[in-house]
Amino acid sequence: MPFDGAFTRAIVKEISNLKGARVDKIHQPTKDDLIINLKKDKINYKLLLSSNPSYPRIQITNINKENPQTAPNFVMVLRKYLQNSRLEDIKQINFDRIVEIKFEGKDELGYSSYYYIIIEIMGKHSNIILLDEKYKIIDAIKHLGSDMNRYRLVLPGVDYVFPPNQGRINPLEIDAQTFENLIVKNPSKKLINFFSETFLGLSKQLSAEICKSFEDKNIKDLSDNDKLIIKNNFFYYLAKIKSNDFLYILYSQDNRLIDYYIFDLENYKNYQKEILNSPSELLDKFYNQKDIQDTLKHKYSDLIKLIKTLLEKNIKKIEAYNNKISECQGYENFKIYADILMANQYSIKSNQKEISLPNFYDKDLTLINIPLNENLNAVENAQEYYKKYAKYKATTEILEKQLKEALQEKEYLEGILYSIENANDIDTLEEIKHELMSSGYLKQRKNTKKQIKSAPHHYISSDGFDIYVGKNNIQNDYLTLKFANKDDIWLHTKNIPGSHVIIKSRSGFVSEQALLEAAYLAAYYSKGKNSTNVPVDWTSIKNVKKPSGAKPGMVIYYTNRTIYVTPDELKIKI
Repeated sequence: MPFDGAFTRAIVKEISNLKGARVDKIHQPTKDDLIINLKKDKINYKLLLSSNPSYPRIQITNINKENPQTAPNFVMVLRKYLQNSRLEDIKQINFDRIVEIKFEGKDELGYSSYYYIIIEIMGKHSNIILLDEKYKIIDAIKHLGSDMNRYRLVLPGVDYVFPPNQGRINPLEIDAQTFENLIVKNPSKKLINFFSETFLGLSKQLSAEICKSFEDKNIKDLSDNDKLIIKNNFFYYLAKIKSNDFLYILYSQDNRLIDYYIFDLENYKNYQKEILNSPSELLDKFYNQKDIQDTLKHKYSDLIKLIKTLLEKNIKKIEAYNNKISECQGYENFKIYADILMANQYSIKSNQKEISLPNFYDKDLTLINIPLNENLNAVENAQEYYKKYAKYKATTEILEKQLKEALQEKEYLEGILYSIENANDIDTLEEIKHELMSSGYLKQRKNTKKQIKSAPHHYISSDGFDIYVGKNNIQNDYLTLKFANKDDIWLHTKNIPGSHVIIKSRSGFVSEQALLEAAYLAAYYSKGKNSTNVPVDWTSIKNVKKPSGAKPGMVIYYTNRTIYVTPDELKIKI
């Protein structure tokens, strides 16, 4: 996530439109995040400053965050100094990821007083600091003592010192000759490291874009023509930055947001792209999904762990059943031995360890060797074989039944795991939890009512047919058993965990185009979404039945046909 100097410039340009806005309210919804409510021309704006180690940023946001019942100390200090002040100026410091916001307020005598908020957007070292007009620290969201940082202190009453820039240069202030001189002075440096280590504000992503195919080469290995290409590319991007010529691009893959930036990056050419209207809108969309994903991952981590544990136990159980069935293989021979011994009982002498007799079950009457207990006569040996046959047959039948049940449970648990890992809202996950309680995998909650809270996915085919996709087994059962009519079409990936898909027919008719697009949806919303040529079975809903006692989402069907499709996110946007 390259919130670098270039992206910081774009954000500062956007927030500059709020100069003159009055500070209305200040909140601190989390230990790392600050919300300053601003009002300008009777319009309210929320300015978010975040020192989150993973997602530090500054932006205008439209996302509401719940505030704690007791305000933290830092926000109380901010309210004291900034309440009803006006945002006078905002600027980026030296093309770095440091932003200074200047506020003008009034003291007790009505004279102007000035305060500054500095936000340092630097990963785990990010901070939000309140300064007076003499650049003395009033307070900070994170305090840094001498035991944490020897270079500078971030404590109330201490003079503010900017973070060290490690000798890096502001790229917006150099000319072509200076650039050429810097290239000459660093012959042994890898090109991409030269850019990221020499200049302020250039992320690895932007540096790679400037370097193109030369990024892994050392400078000394570049030809004069190579250096000319790189120089031109460098100043091309600097010109775009200086003129604020930005695109606000969101990159995604398989319906998951991957990254964002203000230029179209060559390294991300295989991702889907969405262009937003502003850098803040871009950040809102990106981080809102990240927040949801992190929240869901944290809240339901125990649920995922439970299902994975159950699945591992189930797989071991299947392996044990298969091993035991293998041990019982060939039990039919015991009955053959017994029948042959009974048929030949009068010709068999006692005290034999084995005997070879014609196998009358074989048309060629091939001799078969039968082991014997020398302490038993022919009839007694036959009876022992009948007992073995009955025991092994019964054991095999029980094991095969248990194996079938275990395989069904494996299929069910894999489907549950798929649904959990691909859920993107709390309601869907709560439905899955309710299903697991109903199935006995989780303890039943008191006063838990079975109901569908979230809606299935709804698509419309390119020729106008309604297509519905279940998000979990409760929705799958609802769509297949209650929602669909007998002439609607049902689809599901063949022997692959996934969603039930329903095409609503029109007087019993469904087009070939709708059928193909629904097959893409069935493949995409399945465990096979990253595979090619995924088999998707389809049939009329009247051919789909739920066996008595079957788990949620489990059905049987017949007279189906199969379509093979390769899932593609672009093809599901219909």
